[in-house]
Amino acid sequence: MEDKQPSGKRTGRKKWPIVVAVVAIVAVAAGGGFWVWHEQPGFCNAICHDPMDAYVEGYYYDEALLANVHQRADATCLECHEANIEQQVAEGVAWVSGDFETDESGRITRTGVTADKKMCTQNGCHDWEGVVAATQDWGGRTGVNPHRSHQGEAIDCSNCHGVHEASQMYCNACHDFEVPAGWNDASGR
Repeated sequence: MEDKQPSGKRTGRKKWPIVVAVVAIVAVAAGGGFWVWHEQPGFCNAICHDPMDAYVEGYYYDEALLANVHQRADATCLECHEANIEQQVAEGVAWVSGDFETDESGRITRTGVTADKKMCTQNGCHDWEGVVAATQDWGGRTGVNPHRSHQGEAIDCSNCHGVHEASQMYCNACHDFEVPAGWNDASGR
C-alpha cells in the first residue's frame, strides 16, 4: 500500500473567505470612487455629453455665468440640483431615448428647474435678509428693492438670476430700473 504524502499544494477550501473579502473590498472601493465621481460636475457630461457639455463648460469656464460664480465658491451642481433616484432614472431614459430638445447653444430647452428662495437659501448658501439689505433702494430709488417685490413670493430667484444663461432684469418687463452689467433687459430695450 502506498503512503500518501502531502503535495505541498493547498486545496481551494481555505481560499474562499479571502477571495470573498478581496471582492468585497474592491466593490466597496469602486462604489465609493463612483459615488465621489458622481458628485463632481464632470460626471454629468462624461456620461451625457449632449446635452450636458454646455452646462459643465459654463460652470468651469464662462465667468459671465452665475454657474461659474458657484464653481469659484466651491459649490457643486448637486448642491442646487438634488439628485434623487427617480429623477436620475427619468433623465437616463430621456438621454438614452433622445427625448430632449436643445437650443442652438446645446442647452436643454425645457428643464422644469426653477430656483426659488427655499432652494437658494438651503444649506446657508444665501442669507435672504442679507440679500434684501444689499439691494435696498435699488438704483438710488428710495423704497425700491427687487428682493422685496410687490409681487411677493410669486417671483422665483430664477426669474432674474440665470445660472446657466445671462441674468435678466425681470422687473423691467413693467418698470424701468437700472440693469446690472452683463444682464439682459426684460423690456427688450
